[in-house]
Amino acid sequence: MTVNDAMKRRLANMALLITGMIWGSGFVVMKNTLDSMSTNYILAIRFTIAALGLSYTLFTKGPVTFEKIKAGANLGLYIYGAFAVQTYGLIFTTAGKNALITAFYVVLVPLLLWIMQKRRPEGKVWVAAVMMIIGIALLTTDGGGSINIGDVLTLCCSLGYAIQIVLVDVYAKKYDLMQLTCLQFWFSALYGWIAALLFEQPPVNMGGDTVFALAYCGIACTLIGLTLQNVGVKYASPEYATLFMSTESAFGCIFGVIFLHETMTARMLVGGLMVVAALMLSQVEWKDVFAKRKNRGVHNA
Repeated sequence: MTVNDAMKRRLANMALLITGMIWGSGFVVMKNTLDSMSTNYILAIRFTIAALGLSYTLFTKGPVTFEKIKAGANLGLYIYGAFAVQTYGLIFTTAGKNALITAFYVVLVPLLLWIMQKRRPEGKVWVAAVMMIIGIALLTTDGGGSINIGDVLTLCCSLGYAIQIVLVDVYAKKYDLMQLTCLQFWFSALYGWIAALLFEQPPVNMGGDTVFALAYCGIACTLIGLTLQNVGVKYASPEYATLFMSTESAFGCIFGVIFLHETMTARMLVGGLMVVAALMLSQVEWKDVFAKRKNRGVHNA
């Protein structure tokens, strides 16, 4: 890895960490919005806002070919489906279990890369992924409860996220990333509007808090967050990207304590430390560490 590549990877990791922080804050902002607006109207509005924010790329990043449109439609389908299924799953399960099961994409992504692209992940990726899952479990659950339909729906959401991340890695090698992301947003919005108009009642009363929450999720969580995610996937590799993105659960707990006055327990603290440890483990080049130790031992001898 060249110095330039290493710098790009570090910047991509930082972008993904910011993504996790933004998404974690979204849990707090959107906490009560589902009480006043249905799922698909929320998704349709937030993706429309994000799509409008990147629409300039459709005119400045080269011609919009049929192949690009097909790629955007494919990405949009998986990310819309993941968001929708995650929200419906939350109706039947707890927020903690929802966050935990969604985070299983940290294991699914390297597995899909291995199956689809024959890219066998490094051992440290598997270790870091397992540590991340354990840390998120400590942060978000109390160890109780049985498996229900909400958990199954949420697992489908996790698979949708994983497939979308792997597809971004594939398509970003062929097409302009910003234009691809914009098309993804437009198709996600389209799917959301179709589902909302067919199956849901339009919102009647939208207070200032709801408008703010939609604007925040459209601009911060979707336009900025998902764009940074795609940039991170391209330059940091999908398996590492998922580790940084999954910090949204940890940030969600932190913001919940700060802004919603939720209680920080010792269990949550240990979970947070495991999340940090998993990130640090994933970034250490162990071959270089062992090589340096070996060389130092030779010089000392």
